[in-house]
Amino acid sequence: MIALQQPTQSGWNIIGHEHAIDLLRRTLAAQQVRHAYLFTGPEHIGKTLLAHRLAQTLLCTGGPDPQVAPQAPCNECLSCRKVLHGNHPDLHIIARPPDKQFIVIEQIRALQSDSARKTMEGRRNVFIVQGAHEMNLLAANCLLKTLEEPESDVVLLLTAPDPGLLLPTIRSRVQQISLHLLTAAQIKAALEKKWHVEPDEAALIAALAAGRMGWAVQAAEDEDLLIERKAQLETLARLPTFGNVQRFEIAQRLSADAEKARAVLELWLLWWRDMVLAVHQCLDLTVNVDMRQTLKQQALHVGNGESERMVRAILDTMEALDQNVNTRAALEVLMLDVPTIKM
Repeated sequence: MIALQQPTQSGWNIIGHEHAIDLLRRTLAAQQVRHAYLFTGPEHIGKTLLAHRLAQTLLCTGGPDPQVAPQAPCNECLSCRKVLHGNHPDLHIIARPPDKQFIVIEQIRALQSDSARKTMEGRRNVFIVQGAHEMNLLAANCLLKTLEEPESDVVLLLTAPDPGLLLPTIRSRVQQISLHLLTAAQIKAALEKKWHVEPDEAALIAALAAGRMGWAVQAAEDEDLLIERKAQLETLARLPTFGNVQRFEIAQRLSADAEKARAVLELWLLWWRDMVLAVHQCLDLTVNVDMRQTLKQQALHVGNGESERMVRAILDTMEALDQNVNTRAALEVLMLDVPTIKM
């Protein structure tokens, strides 16, 4: 269960994503809620938060008619409070267990069993499948059966970075809602207003967030995140000067934690994207604003071709990890793609 920011007033209380919220509000007003939705978009953009807010709205009893879901959660009724505290009996969360590579079929079978039961308190049984792309094939085919023959009071809310990571047969049975990156101005304003971050720090975090409000909130609430980021980038900046032994040692360390490896690769992707811009002398467009001098210096030794090749190599590695290729092997191959610089 994610840690949900506690709303201070009625409403969705989500920064940005107005198009998605407007669509859901109109659906709720018309009482035409679909049996399954898929929220897609980059990591840390707010997919899971939006799924929780929709679940909360579907279970809210604080509207004009307690028997009908309102257009937004009231955040005050007993149902809303239970959702916010993670203990509503009609809201079920399915996610990949920390000790497993996949969401497994036993979890989806449990979902099927729970969906066949009558609701305990609310109007609906709501299921959130976080990271639906992490289902193995058996689990995905099992979920497909539920999508094909849904119970009338069941709503399934799936999240995934990209719809292409799910089976076409699953995609065809859900309503897809894409979430998009926020502007730095939106993030900065939200950090200052809701999280009381000082303007200079808010501007830095907003730039580094690269449109991801969730990451910005984490950075604002956990200063260790920025410290770890800076350490990773400093290592990355030196990586082209390392020999293969040092590179493989880094690959070994990163492979010990697959989730951390994915986060580091996202950071690397932004770095090499910035390198492409630095090579073209467009430093004002870079995300890593506090590392521009390092980028400028390294761009003198790295050509545009090598920078673009690294962007593609990192994307290929991330795709390989999504397909559950051995993490260490994938990272070692990536290390060999890193250009060599003689300093």
